[in-house]
Amino acid sequence: MDEKTIKALEFSKILSFAATYASSVPARAAINDIKPLADPTEIEKKLTEVYEADRVLYEFSISPSFAFDDVSGILDKADVMSVLNMGELLKVSRILRVARNIKASILKVPDENIKLIRSIAGGIFTDKTLEEDIDKAIISESEMHDSASPALRNIRSKIKRTGEAIKAKLYSYVNSSAYSKYIQDNIVTIRNDRFVIPLKAEYRSMIPGLIHDQSASGQTLYVEPMVIVEMNNTLKTHILEEEREIEQILRTFTMRVSATVEDIRQSYSRITDLDVIFAKAKYAAATKAIKPIINNKGYINIYQGRHPLISEEKVVPTNIRLGDEFDMLFVTGPNTGGKTVALKLVGLLSLMAMSGLYVPAKEAELSVFTNVFSDIGDEQSIEQNLSTFSSHMTNIVRITNKLDSTSLVLLDELGAGTDPTEGASLAVALSSFIKQSGAKAVITTHYNELKEYAVVTERAENASMDFDPVTYNPTYRLVIGTPGASNAILIAKKLGLNPTIIGAAQEGISDGKLAFENVLNSLEIARRNAEENERKTRLLLDEAQTINLNAQKERNRLFAQREKLNENVKKETKRLVEEAMEDANEIIDTLKSLLDDPTDANLFEARRLRKALGKYVIMEDNEFSGFGEEADGEIREGDTVFIKTLKVEGIVAEVNHIKGSAIVKLGRLRSGFKLDDLMKLKSKENQPQKVFKAPSRDLKNESFSPELNLIGQNTMEAVHNLNDYLDSALMSGVNEVRIIHGHGTGKLREAVKRHLKSHSGVKSSRDGGYDEGGRGVTVVILNK
Repeated sequence: MDEKTIKALEFSKILSFAATYASSVPARAAINDIKPLADPTEIEKKLTEVYEADRVLYEFSISPSFAFDDVSGILDKADVMSVLNMGELLKVSRILRVARNIKASILKVPDENIKLIRSIAGGIFTDKTLEEDIDKAIISESEMHDSASPALRNIRSKIKRTGEAIKAKLYSYVNSSAYSKYIQDNIVTIRNDRFVIPLKAEYRSMIPGLIHDQSASGQTLYVEPMVIVEMNNTLKTHILEEEREIEQILRTFTMRVSATVEDIRQSYSRITDLDVIFAKAKYAAATKAIKPIINNKGYINIYQGRHPLISEEKVVPTNIRLGDEFDMLFVTGPNTGGKTVALKLVGLLSLMAMSGLYVPAKEAELSVFTNVFSDIGDEQSIEQNLSTFSSHMTNIVRITNKLDSTSLVLLDELGAGTDPTEGASLAVALSSFIKQSGAKAVITTHYNELKEYAVVTERAENASMDFDPVTYNPTYRLVIGTPGASNAILIAKKLGLNPTIIGAAQEGISDGKLAFENVLNSLEIARRNAEENERKTRLLLDEAQTINLNAQKERNRLFAQREKLNENVKKETKRLVEEAMEDANEIIDTLKSLLDDPTDANLFEARRLRKALGKYVIMEDNEFSGFGEEADGEIREGDTVFIKTLKVEGIVAEVNHIKGSAIVKLGRLRSGFKLDDLMKLKSKENQPQKVFKAPSRDLKNESFSPELNLIGQNTMEAVHNLNDYLDSALMSGVNEVRIIHGHGTGKLREAVKRHLKSHSGVKSSRDGGYDEGGRGVTVVILNK
């Protein structure tokens, strides 16, 4: 990728900002070293990694810790068996712990679709034993724990005992009244790793020993009494043993690290990669960036793109497209209107996407280019004796020698810095060359010749930076399809330039150019008017859509209300039927028990209960039975109506005969219905009471069974049913019938026999024969 373009677009600043979201120094360095890629597959992979990290962070709320050190140099030392010190081993332990925690946290994400970063995490090497052994053995970068080895614990125990014996001996001098006048301070201290006491210089001969140091004033000598020299020698021997044991422990740990150095190095690389990926995701969230769509066809379509180096409070979102309908975009308009910002936005977002970074926009489709070339800003060089124009031309020469159909070219103020006539002609020629190469290009200019070139050239398009035609203030919005006017004289006039100068300037403009500028201004005013009309139309359309949506919601609400009412009616009906069934069954059970003991009181109670059963008899002539009777006449306010769709009654609150609808109160609810769905009912007081009337029947015309089964009935039921059956049999002209009563306790048989004897229509009766049911059946002969 062209380094000059990367520098001109300030891409390194984007990487620096993204790097601040990395936790480790290696990851920050890796982000700052990112280069744009030219392979669409690899770019898509990088972007998908960021997408997965974003889901892990903000959907599953898992934030792995990447606080680890740069251990590349340490691993190189271990690889050649150069003994690692305690601080270096602690860093190895730390990276092993970080690697283990990162692997565990990412692999526990409950979504198999997160594949790329799971694959990276799955390959991380862990060695919990080595990690914990180092942590237990080493306290800090300069201190090893006693438990690092049994030998070290034993040696330190000897050092402690020897030191205590030495101090006890020395304190016998310090605390002795015989020596107190020779001692400078009542303390025991250490000089050159040997225990000593502070002795006044004038009494140096009073305590024989070795002098190891003296105070700055020379008044105090630090003396090792001869009586503890051998003890100090023993202590020194133990200290040397301790150093050798620590060296051995460090060597052993180094060997263990060396045995897995390649695995640790691979883990170091993987967690560095993951830190980079998660930093990209955090940067994307912080800048409200989105994952761009990647293509390799040269298509650029940016919607509401924001320049990432301009603060969110000041940046104006821009829409830019290129490559689909046209390959070259010429951006015109007044100075300070935002042309260069729009130009840089195209290049910068392209570089970000090709580097696997999300881009700050609402939507973005960006292409992969093998190279992005730019000529932006004033690069005048005094050292090389280059003018502004020469500097631009040198750069453009380099670009034209390298560009091809897979390049993106960004040129700011093409042809500026020299004679306007020659500059315009050169700009048109360069534009034609770029077009013939097949490259995609965005070019800013003030030349009318390039505006005209864009109008007459196929796959070239004009664009302008929007401005207020009244105040001439820029809006920083790019408008594709219309060229813009520079408005230099008008802006100068607005800023207060002397009217005489303004007039002279206007006279100096050719009539053709002045007319062209006037046409552009007229077009701008017409475009803004059309946009305003479109905005108003959009508002009206949005309002109509909102009204329609609210109407749909209301309709759905009423439908749901209706369904709820239907459901409530069904539930209430079911409840009432169940209650009625329970009451009726209870009455029937009571009747059976009463009729088993046919006393006068019981018979009276049975007749009362039988009458009570009448309230559960429903004559359902049609689907509207149970409600009031239909009334004649027009439905009016206050009428009681039956709502056919809901099968419930309500009171009419309002009637609209023009619309054919009415508002009906249903308890506390009020709802609208069509008049066709309502049936006017008679008022309750005017309705005649319904009387249950048993249907009459012509028994002679009915088929008659010559057998009556009374099994399961009590005696009163059986006698009543037997009496009705005998009457029916006589009316049907049957001579002989069979009464089935079973054996049981014999009560039912006796009751049947008694009733047959007293019935005038019975001629005789007998028990059933062997093949007729025996004593469980009585055969009755009737009178003719």
